[in-house]
Amino acid sequence: MPPSPSLPPKASLGLTKQIRGGYFTMGSRFHVREYPPHNVYVAEFEMAQIPVTVSQYAAFLETGAVKEQRWWGEAGWAWLHGELDGWGREDRWKPDGWEEMKDRAYHPVAGVTAYEAEAYCAWLSAQKKKVVRLPSEEEWEYAARGDDRRPFPWGEQFDAGLANTLEHELGTTCEAGKPAGDLSPFGVADMAGNVQEWTASVYEPLLGEVLPSPFLRVARGGSYNDTVFGSRTSFRHVYPPGYFYPFLGFRVAVESR
Repeated sequence: MPPSPSLPPKASLGLTKQIRGGYFTMGSRFHVREYPPHNVYVAEFEMAQIPVTVSQYAAFLETGAVKEQRWWGEAGWAWLHGELDGWGREDRWKPDGWEEMKDRAYHPVAGVTAYEAEAYCAWLSAQKKKVVRLPSEEEWEYAARGDDRRPFPWGEQFDAGLANTLEHELGTTCEAGKPAGDLSPFGVADMAGNVQEWTASVYEPLLGEVLPSPFLRVARGGSYNDTVFGSRTSFRHVYPPGYFYPFLGFRVAVESR
């Protein structure tokens, strides 16, 4: 009897959490990039409960969608074809470190640029017939801390056992959603640890700030490579959109109809 043909990979949005619209106080007084705290209104939207996983991203590669120009923005397509700085990246068709990563199906995908994250979102939008995108940093922070200004998704006090940060001493990614204590008021997981996450927001440099590029994106959340300070709900990481790290991934937002 001939073997059954393997099923083609499918696009997966995963479980999402409804984030009700509302006002919250964004920022803090503890870092110049977070100051001053200010009130922000966020409209209702949905956010993926966990970051995009290796298995979810694999469908984007295995279907060949990654090679289709229609999913890429102009800058992303230029980056993919070597027209923009790759920061040492040899193979731009798959995430950096993919060969080691692909056997960890339920870990967050990492080693991706903002361009790759946006192309994946565009492809997933078409597959699911929904508006799927990177969250803004306002949306991300609100989903992480709610409206009570908590510094960590679970509350006021840091606990090294609740999130995969440097203090947790794992030294690499773990399965998305574990440890289970890293949970926001809206039920969104992994917002203090595991991997940092790209957002759609452009970073506006502070007066006199020296940065590696004039074109920067904001990433949010802590990672296994971040200490307690960098895992706070208000902390802002900034990178050129063509950067990639083994501790930098993304999650998706879905616009409410």
